[in-house]
Amino acid sequence: MSLIKSVENFGDARRLILETIIQLRDGEIDINRGMAIAANMKVLNDNIQCEINVAKLSIIAHEKGYEFGRIKEMGKQLIGND
Repeated sequence: MSLIKSVENFGDARRLILETIIQLRDGEIDINRGMAIAANMKVLNDNIQCEINVAKLSIIAHEKGYEFGRIKEMGKQLIGND
């Protein structure tokens, strides 16, 4: 199995989760490390869900005549950008 070296898209994130499950099953990593990875994946998933919710809200608002700005920059801004 080729291990994920970086997470650049949702497919990579899913593969990382599945790799973690397999490594736990096979005893290649301990439970505490697996739990730490799972906690980080939950935070990532929550962040992605927030972006999806904002995009949905923006689309609904646009249909009603309101404009919240561009959503195409979602997920690309660095922390600290204005």
